[in-house]
Amino acid sequence: MGCGCGDCEEMMQPYMDGMLSDEEVAEAREHLERCPWCDKRYRFEERLRRYVRVATDEPMPDGLRQKLESLRTSSPPTV
Repeated sequence: MGCGCGDCEEMMQPYMDGMLSDEEVAEAREHLERCPWCDKRYRFEERLRRYVRVATDEPMPDGLRQKLESLRTSSPPTV
């Protein structure tokens, strides 16, 4: 089975999650090595995941937390 851009797109998240078989990993890696567009997309997804991990590890200032809580509990404006 060959791995084209559509297949690579479909396998991107499972690939990053380590959920593919050894054969699928090899196919995805081969495609990424020969397709600059998919490789660029993969690197973007990788950086995005790293950013999200860092952002969720940073503590939220109490003032911001209180403001967000008040927005969540306030009544919607009447139109």
